[in-house]
Amino acid sequence: MADCNSWSGPLFIVGASRSGTAMMRSILNRQPLIGLATETHYFDDLRVRPSFRKAEALSPEQAAICADYFRSIDDRPYGMQGDPSRSALSREELFRRSEAAGGGADGIFEAYCRFVAEREGKTIWGEKTPRHVFRLNDILTAFPSAKVVCMVRDPRAVVASYRDWRNQGGLNVNDEEDYQAAIAAEERRAKLSYNIVISTLLWCGTVNAAVGALTRHGSDRVRIVRYEDVTDQPSVTVSSLCDWLGIGFDETMMDVPMHNSSVLPFAKSAGVSRAAVDRWRKTLSDHEVDVIQTIAGKCLIDAGYQKADVKRDRIGRVREYADLPIAVARAMLANRKRMGNVVFYSWRRLKAAAVR
Repeated sequence: MADCNSWSGPLFIVGASRSGTAMMRSILNRQPLIGLATETHYFDDLRVRPSFRKAEALSPEQAAICADYFRSIDDRPYGMQGDPSRSALSREELFRRSEAAGGGADGIFEAYCRFVAEREGKTIWGEKTPRHVFRLNDILTAFPSAKVVCMVRDPRAVVASYRDWRNQGGLNVNDEEDYQAAIAAEERRAKLSYNIVISTLLWCGTVNAAVGALTRHGSDRVRIVRYEDVTDQPSVTVSSLCDWLGIGFDETMMDVPMHNSSVLPFAKSAGVSRAAVDRWRKTLSDHEVDVIQTIAGKCLIDAGYQKADVKRDRIGRVREYADLPIAVARAMLANRKRMGNVVFYSWRRLKAAAVR
């Protein structure tokens, strides 16, 4: 595996939730040069808060909030009530590191991601947050040397995985009651957020956002990778991706854990598996498949997937749309802490979903 590379990042992994972004991060983190942080949600959370979006320079209070935002994630995954005081990274160290990155909130973000990479002895930094697919223009503008890998997966598999998701282990809970409570709260949030129409529209939005970024910023900076290509031809697909990144490839990159699966328990060395590729055929009803295929429409075909032959259920689809307002309100309530400006947050996604 060649380790000589003049490009030092950043690298971002995005895509629909449940589309294989965690798997891709694990694969790429097996490469000696790459060290990607886990989900920060920075571009769609902290960076868009009014007090940060309008500020040309951070006040001491803003800088402290920003630093502790990342230090909390360094302690526990995003949304799991991490304690910044338990991070190995102090505010002062983050501030010092951020100066070399130009300062401001973006500088602190870069400083944190670089710290994560350097802690593992890596030089190419970056992170993985699925919903950053809706912020690609912001990311690629803020970081002119950035590259983005956009994961795409069959929408029927994505919806089935999201519907059935629950934590399958792999988090270092250590009998901490508040951590266990946070995991349970995340499972409740995901359950309350699920709606087949919303999930399918979001899938369309992520695919359209990825294609739009590819068109706007070019194939040198944006690459779309299908989940099924990784599982069906892992060596060929990942080797091609490594060539695009200008890094060496080795078969050992496939020796990744099974984590964040909807149904399979955590395993440290499960490898790349196609076990989940067609699971939707057994777990989704004909009605669910019909709803997904109708809503996804041309987007499903353009992404390289074929419609399954199922009975059309027009009355069932009408019921799903009739229930949509309540489902939207429930999902917004469950995700209110993640949304920031609800109108802007929702509009960006709906606009992307409507593009054909």
